[in-house]
Parts: sequence; C-alpha cells; structure tokens
Amino acid sequence: MAATITNEDVMKLRAQTGAGIMDCKNALKEADGNFEKAVEILRKKGLSGLAKRSGRAMKEGIVVLKNNGNKYVMLELNCETDFVGKNEEFVNLANQIADDMLRNDSFNPVEDPSAKEKLNNLAMKIGENMQIRRGVTYTKDLNTIIGSYLHGDNKKACLIKISYEGTPSDTSKIEELAKNLSMQAVAMGPKWTRREDVPAEVIEKEKEIYRSNPKNQGKSEAALLKMLEGRINKFYEETCLMEQSYIRDSKLNIKQYVDLVSKETGVNLKVEKFDTFIVGLE
Repeated sequence: MAATITNEDVMKLRAQTGAGIMDCKNALKEADGNFEKAVEILRKKGLSGLAKRSGRAMKEGIVVLKNNGNKYVMLELNCETDFVGKNEEFVNLANQIADDMLRNDSFNPVEDPSAKEKLNNLAMKIGENMQIRRGVTYTKDLNTIIGSYLHGDNKKACLIKISYEGTPSDTSKIEELAKNLSMQAVAMGPKWTRREDVPAEVIEKEKEIYRSNPKNQGKSEAALLKMLEGRINKFYEETCLMEQSYIRDSKLNIKQYVDLVSKETGVNLKVEKFDTFIVGLE
C-alpha cells in the first residue's frame, strides 16, 4: 500500500532541499514516503541545494516595464549576481511574468503559484537564489496621463500618474511632464509624493534623531525648535517628489514645475502617485 504524502511532508522536504513543491511531492511518492530516500532522489536529479544558499543576498536583478496602450506594468526580479541578472533565461522569465500582469488584471506576480514555481525551477537550474520582489500595475483612466522611464541598465524604473481637470491645450506637454518626473524619481529617489503623505511617526523619528545628536545638546528650546523646523523642511525636500529641486532646472522645485505646465496647458494638474523600482535599494 502506497504511503500517504501530506502537505507537511512536502513542505518539510522543500525547506531542507530548496526544491520545488511538485518535485518534492514526486520524490516522496517515488520514495514511498521515505524522507531520506526522497532527499537522495532530489540530489541525484540536481534539484537539491538551494536551501544551503538561502542566506545569500539577492542584490542584483532586473526591472521590466511594459505597456499595451492604457495599461502599464512594472516588475522587479532579483538574483544574487549581475551575471545571472543578464542571463537570457532570467530576462525572458521576467518578461513572461510582466506579460501575465498585462493580460490579467488580478494577476499578483509575488503571490502567483505558477510564477513562483517557474522562478524556483530556474533558480535550481542556474544555482542562485531568486525572488519576485514586487510588481505594480497602472491604468490610464479618463483625464489621466501615465509617465514611465526605464534606465538603460534595466535596474531602475518609474511609473507615475498625473490627472488633469478640463481640456488641455496640448497633451504632449503633460506627457513630457510625466516623462520628466519619472526620470526625476529614478535619479533622486523620493519616497513620497508630497509632505502630507509622510507618516507622522517618520517625522517624529527624524526629530528624535536630530535632538539626540551631541552637537545639539545644551541648546535652548527656542533655538532647537528653529533648527528642527529647518531640518524637517530639508527632509521633505529630499524625500518628497513635489518638494525636490527639479534636476533639469534647479531654480524650480517640482511643484513649481507642475504649476508652470498647468498654466501652459490651461488645466489643473495633479501628481496622483508614483512608484520607483531600483534593484538593490530598499
């Protein structure tokens, strides 16, 4: 009588060997439930060993950015080395997953079992840890423009969505704005769109760090508050897109640049959201 193979058995074998779920299940069936024999079967097939590399960092990889008209997707796939990040099979898999995102609105690349299984199979074949780190989908709605930028190294990209009220005199200027802002985000790495988006706890942490600096000890409360105000404003200028100095014209910040294009096109423009993926950056 054939041994009963439980999900717990499969996951235990997967945790030890790093092999794919179906490979573990098939090995246990072939071994009639014998755990040690199943490990040996996987080793003979070259499917065991990824678990030994589980501690190695995945700081390399690729960002894929695609669109099919009104829908844009961006995906980040990670691996351990730059060599594998340029591997044809690795690049092809990233593009396949991005295509799945374009085809299916409900497709979540990070959670999809099929995508994870394909990645795990490739990881076992190549011998490196890999992960589908993140993916995002933008849809161009009525009165919106999607901007995108993918850097030449395929490791940095951005999607940005801008809305407008009214009928613009020239949509090409809004498209140019969206493109420029996506390049700005990749170059300058803002974390939030505007200062109102920054969580209160983040600001409090910045204040705490500043207050605890030995150079600020002994200052009067009035002097410290004044300096804190300046430091927090500087923090906003560094981390909020709308507060940043425009990389193509340092006389303008991004809010002023957006206002300028609003005036030129005769509509009220608003940066709704953006996402920036940079390989190796948290």
